[in-house]
Amino acid sequence: MRTKPLFALLTGALFLSGCHSTPPGPVTDACSVLTPDEISAVVRVPIDPGKHIPASSTVMCAWLQSKTFGVNAEKVVLNFTSLDSFKKQKAAGSGPRRITVTLVSGIGDEAFYVITPFGTSLYVRKGNTAISFTIRDKAFSTNQLMAKEKTLGLEAAARL
Repeated sequence: MRTKPLFALLTGALFLSGCHSTPPGPVTDACSVLTPDEISAVVRVPIDPGKHIPASSTVMCAWLQSKTFGVNAEKVVLNFTSLDSFKKQKAAGSGPRRITVTLVSGIGDEAFYVITPFGTSLYVRKGNTAISFTIRDKAFSTNQLMAKEKTLGLEAAARL
């Protein structure tokens, strides 16, 4: 009889149509905030998959330039930070003169750079989630690093 296969097909279709996937929520694993391809496109070198620091935690992630080790490895480090820490870093610009805080518009709900003699870091807040990240590469000027961090900040904020 032909009705059994048709019945099974219709039953399966009805069952599947009732299954809706829930849209993914905000990313909570630092290594999932950015992809190696996104980072590579911005820093213009091949980047290995991110690794958690420490390996047992999902709060911080580092991506290294492929086939490079040690201090010569261009890298991006991203970590989730508390809202209190975010606010303290933002206020750091009113402290010692060797720290400059520069506000950035258009990234998340709030964003700023912290610029020190050691480099730049971009802090981004979206809702109750805050991250900070840094590109480590001495070949880039502060302005170049800030532009590259902003590009990655836009990608990251979209996932928070």
